Amino acid sequence: MKKIKKSLCLILSLVMVMSSCVLFSSASEETTAYVADYDTETPVILVHGMSQNNTYVLDENGERIPKGETFEMGWPLQIDIGGLLKAALPSLLKAIFTRQDSGLADAMYQAAHDALPNIHKDNEGNYLKNIEVPCYEVPMSELPAEVKEEYYKFLPVQELGEIVGEDNVYYFGYDSLGDVHKETEKLHHYIHDVVIPQTGAKQIKLCHISLGGTIAINYLDRYKEDYSLIKKIVFVEPALDGSDIIGDILTGNISVLYDNEDLYSNLLVTLLGETPLAYLLNIVLRILPETVLKGALESMVKGVADVAILPTTIIWALCPDDYYEEARKLWLEGNGDYAKIMTEVDEFMEARSHFEENLFALRDTGCQLYDVVCYDVPLFPICKDYKTTNADRVIHAASTSIGATFADLGTTLGEGYEAAGTYCDDPTHNHLSPDGVVDATTGLLPCTTWYFKGQAHELLPYNDVALKLSIRLMTDNNMVDVYSNPTAYPQFNSYRLNREINLYREAWNEFDKSALTEEEISNVEAALAKIAALENETVIDNKAWTDAQSELEAALVLINVIEDPNPSCIETILAKLLKGANVTINKGYEIMSK
Repeated sequence: MKKIKKSLCLILSLVMVMSSCVLFSSASEETTAYVADYDTETPVILVHGMSQNNTYVLDENGERIPKGETFEMGWPLQIDIGGLLKAALPSLLKAIFTRQDSGLADAMYQAAHDALPNIHKDNEGNYLKNIEVPCYEVPMSELPAEVKEEYYKFLPVQELGEIVGEDNVYYFGYDSLGDVHKETEKLHHYIHDVVIPQTGAKQIKLCHISLGGTIAINYLDRYKEDYSLIKKIVFVEPALDGSDIIGDILTGNISVLYDNEDLYSNLLVTLLGETPLAYLLNIVLRILPETVLKGALESMVKGVADVAILPTTIIWALCPDDYYEEARKLWLEGNGDYAKIMTEVDEFMEARSHFEENLFALRDTGCQLYDVVCYDVPLFPICKDYKTTNADRVIHAASTSIGATFADLGTTLGEGYEAAGTYCDDPTHNHLSPDGVVDATTGLLPCTTWYFKGQAHELLPYNDVALKLSIRLMTDNNMVDVYSNPTAYPQFNSYRLNREINLYREAWNEFDKSALTEEEISNVEAALAKIAALENETVIDNKAWTDAQSELEAALVLINVIEDPNPSCIETILAKLLKGANVTINKGYEIMSK
């Protein structure tokens, strides 16, 4: 049931779109001869990604409303799944019995709309409930202990604080479902009235993460007088041309509404993995006639979009340029109730049209600009072109790389392809990826952008190399460009995930080893040593890493430190049987529909 609820949440809401945002963590020291030169004087302001700042619903006295062990939240979204199912169930049962819509589409729209009560807004984007958006005007060192712990869970940047001191690390909290212009004004205030007066610094550094990239676009257009204050900007997976996912939602190009393979085969498997539950749910979807099911899904998506997108300018800021004209016509033009929203979104899109000019003007003042990008992962299978668009699962790679050229998924740019040289025509530079997939010269920052192949957006927190690079770019004066330390940090790298490794280490450290044999302990320690050696290598060998992880898993499973993470034999057989049934049923429907 938990998995079903999770699936429904992901389908219904934008949490699926941007569910995971980019974080940071510590990693081991380099083993090369490169010598770092840390800047410990300039404060760093973290402009977080979506979901990295909770918001709270307040009562009539301005107090947070308790709910279970936490509080009533505005963000992360608290979706009333029970209420949604209860409201839609009568119409759903009627539709199944009559084989017709029978009011199901209207019921699904209303149920989805009503399932998000804490983020309802008026037609000018103002919350109907009293929402608190925490933004603590003190450095990390002065945050209350429970707040600091919460922020370090969102962004585990302890190493950053160790390098520059927590007095020089600021966490700019904003609303992930807020007004992009108001949040930009808040950042301007935060810099001038908080960070600079408290630190006495003459300049600041900014790190814009994921959704935080939209604020960077707006800030650089609205506050050009601040350019001299900015010493460095580090972009980490920034949504600088939005996300195709938002664009496709706003223009109705949702793959499951017109592609049966996506609806009946791909979507749930992507969300739940190749599990018996995913294939069983695929079969269950066939209970409703195709037109009825798609109509219900379309209405459900619209119900969520009306609440979470239409009155929310920071989400509109995630609409890519290529989609905006059509989306504007569908949602805003002629909709007098949302005239203020349309004006504000138009203003943001105008700011985005100036981004290249503004970015280069900022660079001309001496500001250093960096970007960390992930690629070669398909978008979530709700997008029109998710099978071909090169992305990081959440944002298309052309957006995060500020215009680099990517081959379609599963292809290359072609034998004999020559770099376009748009923003770097230095013949001594080579900004073509070794795999033939990326031409970085068409991105705005070809000499200061690093790429991680196969790395998903939401899993970047667990790529220790990408994270360490990001922290170094924020702190190390000697990391000037991709040629500064290519032995340790080449421009094109691979991916690895240390999430499970960290959990396994924790489990091993806490495990009572008194009953173990010397051989059992030795096997685990040898596997851990192999991983530790690989962690010192910042040029990633993904196969060696996964092999070492598998070796550690096997050693720990054998002595019951962890449960076997692999599916059981029964689960594997059941998944194969249900997958076969799923394929057979789908083929049968295809034959009958011809």
